Amino acid sequence: MPFCPQCGVDNPESARYCDQCGAMLIPVPAQTTAPATAPATSVPAIGPTVCPQCGQAAIPGEAFCDNCGAPLSAPSRPVAPVTPPPHSAAPPQPVYPPPTPVTIPPTAPVSPAPAAPPSYQAPPVSPPPATPAAPPSYQAPPVSPPPAAPPVSPPTPASVSGRTSLAPSMLVVVGAGAPLPLPAASQAIIGRSDPVSKFYPDIDLNPYGALDQGVGRRHARIFVQGGQVLIEDLDSINGTLVNGQRVLPFQSRALADGDQITLGRMLLRFKA
Repeated sequence: MPFCPQCGVDNPESARYCDQCGAMLIPVPAQTTAPATAPATSVPAIGPTVCPQCGQAAIPGEAFCDNCGAPLSAPSRPVAPVTPPPHSAAPPQPVYPPPTPVTIPPTAPVSPAPAAPPSYQAPPVSPPPATPAAPPSYQAPPVSPPPAAPPVSPPTPASVSGRTSLAPSMLVVVGAGAPLPLPAASQAIIGRSDPVSKFYPDIDLNPYGALDQGVGRRHARIFVQGGQVLIEDLDSINGTLVNGQRVLPFQSRALADGDQITLGRMLLRFKA
């Protein structure tokens, strides 16, 4: 039957660890009966062995203790019980002598600085001399304004006192450089000729690509009024411009020498 070397409890044959304390079990050989002819010998009972040196349980049959190495056959000696220190007791603290007070020597009184004698007075500070003012008779010379620029007069329209005819003015086709003299009449129609409708304007721009450049048959009218040469749009499809400004239909616009006239996309220059 296995024997527990820790607590000495017998355990079942199949157990490997003690049911009481959980230590590993040691198998104990069963006792055999000697034959009848042999003299009977007494076999000492195997029980737990305690080390006489340290008091630790030892395995039966061992000659020396596994814990301290003492022989198990030696007579046991009393082991003084070891009283463990209480867990709650704190270790003794060292005692230090009280600190020696430091004596600060008295500070010698500081005598106040001697006051100034009552008869002493700081000398008065004289203000800086004032800057002399300018003599009252001095006056800055008047500043004359810069001369005004002469007024720029707007371009004078092509006017001649008592003028009643368009001649000798002319129109110049800018792209082709061809001059178109104006007739000796008070007015003229500018456009392109149309043989189908049998319409032929006073100033025909058809030879200069008027149809491709958007010039209408009755595009504009140039005339003389009050001694000035004027132009008006005859409600054309592509419109009339003078110096880049649109001329409203049937509203006249005075012309000056060098003005640029745009009919559709054709550019003309007026020469007075």
